[in-house]
Amino acid sequence: MTTGERLTARHLAVLKDSTGHLTASWKKRNVTLVLGNDREIGRAERSQERRVGLTPDQVRHLIGFLRDLELLPTVLVVEKAGSRAGYADADYVHAGAEVVTVEELRWHDGPPDVVHALKEPSSYEATIPGPFCRIGALHAGGFHEDSGFALLAAGARAAVFDGSNIGCGATGRIPIRGRMSVFAGEIAADWVVEHLERRQRRGRVVVVGAGYAGRACAHRLLGSDRVSEVVLLDRKDPARLTRIRTEFEGEGRVRVAGAEGTDDRDLIEALHGAEGVVFAVAVPGGRAPKVVTLDRLREGLNPEGIAVDVSIDERGAISAPGIQPDWPASRIIEFLEQDLSPIRYRAASNMLRACPHEASEAHGEVILPYIATLLLLSALDNGPLGVIRRLRARPVRRDNPDPLAVPVEQAFEAFIQDLRNGMACYPHEGAFVVTDIIPPRDCRLIEAFLARHGVRVVREDLASGVAAG
Repeated sequence: MTTGERLTARHLAVLKDSTGHLTASWKKRNVTLVLGNDREIGRAERSQERRVGLTPDQVRHLIGFLRDLELLPTVLVVEKAGSRAGYADADYVHAGAEVVTVEELRWHDGPPDVVHALKEPSSYEATIPGPFCRIGALHAGGFHEDSGFALLAAGARAAVFDGSNIGCGATGRIPIRGRMSVFAGEIAADWVVEHLERRQRRGRVVVVGAGYAGRACAHRLLGSDRVSEVVLLDRKDPARLTRIRTEFEGEGRVRVAGAEGTDDRDLIEALHGAEGVVFAVAVPGGRAPKVVTLDRLREGLNPEGIAVDVSIDERGAISAPGIQPDWPASRIIEFLEQDLSPIRYRAASNMLRACPHEASEAHGEVILPYIATLLLLSALDNGPLGVIRRLRARPVRRDNPDPLAVPVEQAFEAFIQDLRNGMACYPHEGAFVVTDIIPPRDCRLIEAFLARHGVRVVREDLASGVAAG
């Protein structure tokens, strides 16, 4: 059994131990999951998604888990959902799933309970009969009327759970987005080490940003003897810097310091003569902060060095006067590759596409118990509308504990609460409720769009649990 399989088995075992007493309470026993195909995502930006939400092994574990709880699961996998990540349709069939075409979904017997795709909704999802619960990324902040999300909202048939908000953001615990950030940080470290090995160089590497990605990058860099020192920079918050230092306590090659704004003195000092720098900075729901100007980066970093920008999907961390506001990430990358030369600049929109097989497994490990929880709730509440009613009645908790760290009998409730915290929108009494997970600008666009489709929008403030029409 691989490490990923062990983690998957452990997560489902915790959930099973927490729900085994509920087998006599199921209001329905047939539950259906649709595993979607993300192949249309990213085509326009030349960053077509290659990952898949669940691997065949994870589907097999899920089916076994549900059967152990006396449920009758059906898993429908949209054809070629995993092919770009190295998972053939036949692998899903062998795992116990049924492979279907997009066209067949609309004619399937009744609506599914849960639809999962790794990225934002695709246009075909609007053709799936509802109601259902949709869990995956949402990527709020760029609503447009021809998107899959817009088409799904126009039908007002799906409750959408945003993977970037499931968890407890107030304490920094966002397991799905966090796991993907860790993976991105590890990829960034690998790129730096590969560059150093190719150039036969050894020296200091600077990591800007000590969130999930930055800390994972630092840990990975420390595994290479090509890295003599890691300077890890984060905002000038004494308590936060103390926690970061504690995490790396005993590792003599790590120096932690604070840096804020653009061209901070400590950052410029750390860059001087460094062999590499990784930018892993982010602002929730916004663009990445600009931490260094192009000129200061070029002056400081070794001319044979490498700069990796994990933040490029949020327009990157480098301030350069030639970059235009309307440029996509691909155009920014081309510009910086040329302007920074001979320093190597490396970034990729949706960089996790670089390792789609491994990234798919990592994503599935963390989202699987949440998919399982939605299916269990659907069995308890006789379908997705009952799930929506249950979750709507539950207030958001900003201190919700990690479901894997509480006593086992409390794990199911903690998973449910994490889902409530990530509930972005849902149908209710003839209206479409949009929570404050959706940015205000998107809310206004959604309201105008749905008004033309005869759908009334109600806004809900999750912070207070107050819905207002």
